[in-house]
Amino acid sequence: MAKQVIWSLVAKKQLKEAFQILKLKNGNNEVGEVLYVQLQNILHRISMNPFIGQTTEVENIRYIIPHPGYTLFYRHSLKKIEVVVLWDNRLKMGELKVISKKE
Repeated sequence: MAKQVIWSLVAKKQLKEAFQILKLKNGNNEVGEVLYVQLQNILHRISMNPFIGQTTEVENIRYIIPHPGYTLFYRHSLKKIEVVVLWDNRLKMGELKVISKKE
């Protein structure tokens, strides 16, 4: 059974920024649309099997790379999948602060 997928406020902001950057960089929405489709596909797979992502040091947080430029960090529970962070892989990993507490 598929679980409900929700986005944290941080992840929503990062998604919006990703689309804006891709549109500015490419002059159109095509690459953003490709990213959107890839995210939808991977989130569907995660909702069916939340254990497909790699584990992290933070309990119950996993990650998966849906697109070469982005890493998706998520938390899973019995009823839902929460997208915690959509990380831009061009940034230094040392700058990543995964949210371990629920918002």
